[in-house]
Amino acid sequence: MSELDAIRDQIADCWNIPAGAKGAEDLIVDIFVRMNPDGTVRAAEVTDKSRMRVDPFFRTAAESAIRALRNPRCSPLRLPLDKYDLWKTFTIGFNPRDMLG
Repeated sequence: MSELDAIRDQIADCWNIPAGAKGAEDLIVDIFVRMNPDGTVRAAEVTDKSRMRVDPFFRTAAESAIRALRNPRCSPLRLPLDKYDLWKTFTIGFNPRDMLG
């Protein structure tokens, strides 16, 4: 299992897809993340900023994804410190099909 897969597994339970979103099963949000060595999120930002401005369902899903990364139930992430260089920055796709089954 890759570090990104481990991260997805850890935060899947903390991500809530917006109820009633059109095409929610296809609502994919990419978040660029900077991590601290202790497994906490230093910064998280949506990669598609233009869609954030025009699509309210996307914006809600993106905000929910960022909350999931910072949720105390799912943070700090349990990742191997000796591989910090591999996971100190990454982009993760929040995809309902992949993360929630």
